[in-house]
Amino acid sequence: MMRFLFLVLFLGLGAWAIDPNVAIFSQKMELPKGNTKTETAMIVAKSFLERPYTPHTLEQTPEKLVCNLKEFDCFTFVESVLALTASKHGRKVYSEYVNNLQQMRYRKGEINDYGSRLHYFLEWKLQNETRGLFSDVTAQLGGEKTQPTINFMTTHRNAYAGLQEEAAFEQVVKVETTLSQTSWHKIPKEKVAAVEAQLKEGDIIGITSNIAGLDFNHEGFVVKKDNRVHLLHASSDAKKVVISADPLTTYLQKIKKHDGIVVLRLK
Repeated sequence: MMRFLFLVLFLGLGAWAIDPNVAIFSQKMELPKGNTKTETAMIVAKSFLERPYTPHTLEQTPEKLVCNLKEFDCFTFVESVLALTASKHGRKVYSEYVNNLQQMRYRKGEINDYGSRLHYFLEWKLQNETRGLFSDVTAQLGGEKTQPTINFMTTHRNAYAGLQEEAAFEQVVKVETTLSQTSWHKIPKEKVAAVEAQLKEGDIIGITSNIAGLDFNHEGFVVKKDNRVHLLHASSDAKKVVISADPLTTYLQKIKKHDGIVVLRLK
């Protein structure tokens, strides 16, 4: 009987111990810590360079918290870096990282169904700004007020497996209605060059979209190279985490669906 109990306990602990995410988390906790959370975030973010880009890693049925430090899309890359950064300035335990991720990714930090996840970057920005994670400095940089209609997910329902459930669909409809009634600021891409000198390494850049019904296309971190701003991001084109070869202003001009940026500054 004792041998059986020991085996059960060993297998249970072993399943946790061999989780590659736990091992990666431990490695990141050993990285040097910056003098500020922004400096720490950049140390962590740069340590993921060359990690593979993989889309749709959050799409699980039933809905559950996905912790994946092995591969990223642009959204999960930024989230993971921020959750790890908070952990390095906290208790440095894996459960803290998991909780940081959940509080950041789900509405009020509660996982219910597909509709409880913050699918739109705008809602993610609003919630996590309220939580004190960062400040939106776009307006201070001369950003222009905007209030587009946001309904891309529900007008493309068949593209989202999670929206086939009526309750989740109705929840996202409510979110879209609220976001469509919310004004915010963006810097048009033609004016980014004029504010480039005011961007700081570690700023989060949200790239706005001119696709009907959509708020943002992409996101990443500011990196300074030769006095120019570049984007550190999980790139679908490069299929990995990279620092953009082109400065941000050039990068934006080359992609037609990108029409501007918001700038979030870590506290």
